[in-house]
Amino acid sequence: MLLFFDEQPIAVKAYGGRRYTSAPRLILERGQKTRGRFYLFVAYEVNSGRRRWAYYDQKRSDEVCHFMRQIRRWYPNQVVWIVLDRDSTHPCKSGQTRRQMRELKLHWITLPKGSPDDNPVENIFSNIQLMILDNSNDPDVKTTQKRIGRYLQRCNRRRHRLIRIPYLYHSHKK
Repeated sequence: MLLFFDEQPIAVKAYGGRRYTSAPRLILERGQKTRGRFYLFVAYEVNSGRRRWAYYDQKRSDEVCHFMRQIRRWYPNQVVWIVLDRDSTHPCKSGQTRRQMRELKLHWITLPKGSPDDNPVENIFSNIQLMILDNSNDPDVKTTQKRIGRYLQRCNRRRHRLIRIPYLYHSHKK
């Protein structure tokens, strides 16, 4: 099993802070206040195109370890390889995460420094930004989390849900 993993901070704002008009005056102020903040953790399964996700209040090694335990529960008897970037909470820099992944028998590959486009989870985040956050006016964090969850569930149900990864041979075909 090959999984790509990453996390993204999500700020709940009116229209994601990006909706403007052609009128001389902006609809929203540039420095608007947030209605809440959370972190979206996403794992993308290369073989099936399935997305797995969780929401956390912070991005620390504890939360990454908790998500890795969840990954082990999702794939209990399989050999799992996880592709990560060089974030400070990932095993290449965090001893706690490294120990937890070894205990769970999860293997990891670290992407080269300065190559965020090599991770297909970044495509998922940009789609969430474009489809959900840029057009939202959610009153609180829970509403935004429900909208993101529904979007990711719909992506899992689509027949053509695979993300093409150019450096993996036949990553977009079954």
